[in-house]
Amino acid sequence: MTTPPRSARRSALVASALVLAALAFAAVGHAQAPAPSAAALEGVDAYVAMDLANAWKGHDVTSFVTPQAVHFGFPDGTEVVIPLPDEVMLVSVAPYLVRTHPCLTHFMSGCQGELVEVPLHVRAVLGDGTVIIDEQRSTMANGFMDLWLPRGQSIELTFERDGYRTVGLVTTHADSPTCITTLQLAQADGG
Repeated sequence: MTTPPRSARRSALVASALVLAALAFAAVGHAQAPAPSAAALEGVDAYVAMDLANAWKGHDVTSFVTPQAVHFGFPDGTEVVIPLPDEVMLVSVAPYLVRTHPCLTHFMSGCQGELVEVPLHVRAVLGDGTVIIDEQRSTMANGFMDLWLPRGQSIELTFERDGYRTVGLVTTHADSPTCITTLQLAQADGG
């Protein structure tokens, strides 16, 4: 029996991680989020932690994501850090038309994008040409779209809607930004 090439194994691992992220989102997205507390974070993984952080926006909780972990700060001084998986990291992207804000670290408790709950076609392509996302997704109530992307990559992201388009390059390294607010949608050529 031959072992598949490393790139095929990595692609399979990334695909599995993306499926798990989608399932985790579906599980939390359809359930009522628990009240914000450190206890509510016990035993959860990074996918669920991100969903809770987004659901808790507007409550008295500070939350942000780095390339390494999801961080929570509660009013009583309690801090909780939930590590991200080894194979993927979260990049939160807020495509915009007119208004944006400068940002490098995504604060789920504070960042607000312009395009709230707007469906966009998103495409993510690795440097070797492998397409890892090619589908319609909607931004969340905060105007951002959370993307779980493979680590150690340069990834071209394209967002499109109604004849408008933006393309940008993001990286997923230990020092990469987790908040991307520089992708302005503009009228696509020929439109």
